[in-house]
Amino acid sequence: MQIHAKKLDDKYQSLQEHTEWVIEEALKQIDEKTLKKIALTSSWSEEKIKDIIFFSAYFHDIGKATIEFQETIKNGTKSFHSMYSASALESIIDFEFLEDDIYINLLLVIALTHHSLMPYIANSSKFSFLEEAKYFFQNYRNLYEKFLKKECVYKFEFSITDNIKLEIENIEEDLKYIQQNNKLRILYTYVSGILNIADWLASARFSQTTPITTFKTLPTKEDFITHLTFDKLRDFQTDLSNSNQSVLVEIPTGEGKTEGSLLWAIENIYNDNAKIIYTLPTQTTSNKLYERVQIFFDKNECGLIHSNAKIFLEKEYEKDNGVVDEVFRSDFLISKSFNKPVTISTIDSLLKYFINIGRFNIATKNFLNSVIIVDEVHSYDFKLMGFLKRFLELCNEYEVKVCLMSASIPNKIKELLNIKHYPLITQKELFQKKANEIIKQDYSLDDDFDFIFQKFYDFKNILVIRNTVKSATETYLTLKRQFSLNDEDIVLYHSTFKKKDKQKKEDLIFKKLASKKPFILVATQIVEVSLDIDFDVMFTDNAPIDSLIQRFGRVNRKKNEVKKGEIFIYKYEKAFPYTNSYLLELTFTTLQNGYFELGEYVKWLNIVYDTLFERDIFINNEITRLFYESYEKYDETIKKLHGINKSSDNYDLRDITMQKNDYLLYDDFMNDNITYDYTVSLPIYYEDKYFYQSQKEDTMRYKVLKLEYSFEEGIIFQDETYNGLVELGE
Repeated sequence: MQIHAKKLDDKYQSLQEHTEWVIEEALKQIDEKTLKKIALTSSWSEEKIKDIIFFSAYFHDIGKATIEFQETIKNGTKSFHSMYSASALESIIDFEFLEDDIYINLLLVIALTHHSLMPYIANSSKFSFLEEAKYFFQNYRNLYEKFLKKECVYKFEFSITDNIKLEIENIEEDLKYIQQNNKLRILYTYVSGILNIADWLASARFSQTTPITTFKTLPTKEDFITHLTFDKLRDFQTDLSNSNQSVLVEIPTGEGKTEGSLLWAIENIYNDNAKIIYTLPTQTTSNKLYERVQIFFDKNECGLIHSNAKIFLEKEYEKDNGVVDEVFRSDFLISKSFNKPVTISTIDSLLKYFINIGRFNIATKNFLNSVIIVDEVHSYDFKLMGFLKRFLELCNEYEVKVCLMSASIPNKIKELLNIKHYPLITQKELFQKKANEIIKQDYSLDDDFDFIFQKFYDFKNILVIRNTVKSATETYLTLKRQFSLNDEDIVLYHSTFKKKDKQKKEDLIFKKLASKKPFILVATQIVEVSLDIDFDVMFTDNAPIDSLIQRFGRVNRKKNEVKKGEIFIYKYEKAFPYTNSYLLELTFTTLQNGYFELGEYVKWLNIVYDTLFERDIFINNEITRLFYESYEKYDETIKKLHGINKSSDNYDLRDITMQKNDYLLYDDFMNDNITYDYTVSLPIYYEDKYFYQSQKEDTMRYKVLKLEYSFEEGIIFQDETYNGLVELGE
């Protein structure tokens, strides 16, 4: 009787073939540099680690050689093959971990948890192996010698334990100890990560949907440079291309940090299994960079990870292939754990894989063989920076190289993150460039609409940034009405647009910027990091100094001194949506009127932060409450979840003061437009006034709000008196 391992339609795959494929894929995942690192950390020899990888791959599915699983594959009945596999491994004591009177059979634990953490219970442990199982088991010696090209010295006997119930009952304690013991944790994570990847790839091979997970050809600096749009590398880009260590990059916006960091990454990857991970603050910037890196790398080698990446990638796939199919689904499943050679990710997605997402072992295995770029490192709140500091310490501990990038990061933040010792790569003359004249106005932006229109009338592209959705919308409507502007002349962009309309808005903005006809963009601070845009003149509410410097980078990005930009900053009386009035006052006081070198902005930044850290109780309380708590929570969460359980805390990484959900709007719901594209991200307290009770609610993924909406304005609020409801920050 043939033992079946897989079924696809009417086609079966034998356990023997699937196992051999898993072994092949597992051995491909081993690289000598990472192996040496794991051996040094775990105190196991490189040969022993290779052996446990082989035997994990060989025995992980032996539980499929049972009557129960064969019934599953033929008739769909329930069975628990990981548990059955573990029952055949208790007698194998060659891969025990013994320390401080703690005994863990690592081979058994890996087999038991290779799909998930115990989707079964101890009283489901009645099963019977087929006669053929013994012959399959005993064939390990032949395959060992076939794949590893050496004599097998191991002598295992096929023996089924009666105590598997006890192993199941103790698995939580075993996993807890694994997470608490650094040697064991890194060893378990590495081996189980390789097994999971290999199992996925072997399964995809059977369904003929095998994704790309390694570089076809290791990228070179010479090939990368041929795809650049400029003729010569800047000095800092050359320095990055020759650096073989972790670095801190400080270069002004629009000068080629992205290209420089990718050259650094190419210099530091060492085999075709290596990974380049590039992180950004937002989904929008991640999407844009994902498209951009395909200039330099094969599209099939590139992955995208954030909470809504699937929607974006499905659309991209449909453009090229017409329909989303199993090839896409297989590729997306694999890419979610940083298996692609090049992955673009939000910082949240990267950090969460090491905190509270199930199956972090696969991502961690890839992390150990990666180089990591963290862009816009200055743009995070204290809570996320606490997590980031701990993550950087792990990178240092496991010799994972990191490239941290920023146009401007305060010295105090460098001290907080403990990155002042990173080798600094910069280029002084780039900070000597001038871009924009700064003009402070000691009154509200609301009082200067005539001046805004005059600048537009002078054939300038105008950017107006307000600090709330309400003020942005009112500005848009007033300008449109007062000066008879049409939709060709003015665009509104903020956070309360449907997902599908946000993309259309962004496309529209770039299209208008590419044309010769001037227009006005009224926006909120959402444009600070989400869009790489370039305007002639900006009118902005006052904001924290680092936010303002980000806004400055949206005007005259090319630093054309012949066509210098103008930035008008207006005194802002309210703190909202910011929380620190003193920071706003200090920023406005520190800023100077005039036409300055970019390096002057960095001086202002440090003046503000030095003063804040010295004098402001609020900031110091925030550091204690957010930074240090999140720094410590990193390890606490991993221990609590054992690295396998999944946390339900969606807001764990950032200091979210106004929690939001995705909602459908009433008109879309009535027209059966109920997909993610039609949702709007809004504060959850909107449900108090606008919630629509639907009979379909139990089957709906999203709740419904009864609100007016238009493509031009986004959410339209008729009642402006409802508890400051429309005062949204983004």
